[in-house]
Amino acid sequence: MSYRHPTRIALLLGALSVGACRGHDPSDAARAATKPIDVASMIAGCKDLDECTRQCEVQQPNACVSAGRLYEFGHGVAADPSRAFQLYAQACDWKFAGGCYNAAVLLEAGKGVAKDLERARELYGKVCAMGSQTACERAKTLGAPASHQEKGE
Repeated sequence: MSYRHPTRIALLLGALSVGACRGHDPSDAARAATKPIDVASMIAGCKDLDECTRQCEVQQPNACVSAGRLYEFGHGVAADPSRAFQLYAQACDWKFAGGCYNAAVLLEAGKGVAKDLERARELYGKVCAMGSQTACERAKTLGAPASHQEKGE
């Protein structure tokens, strides 16, 4: 197959690529990177850290996890993994799987709290018993027998 006008094709392709870039403002990506991610509202339905904190104080464990994520990753607030761990542990005390799992992750990594693989295994085991296959796998990886029967869930 031969093209009669390879120069025209090259010019057309060049024009298309320039046109595609014309509407793109490279500063858009920079602005998006500095804008806080609205993680809290995605998880708990609270609109900001203050609302998540208020909901957490009245035993809404999903709000505790949302506030913990904001602190852990520094979304709209200075990163504070220690505070995140406290919030996750509080949600875990109320038997909320997400709180237990996230607390276990921080314990396993030693992020914001002293590394404690035994406690991380215990928490993964607790979440495993609640039905999380991922937690069962993490518990096994850390050397704990999984208490949740694995049925390919």
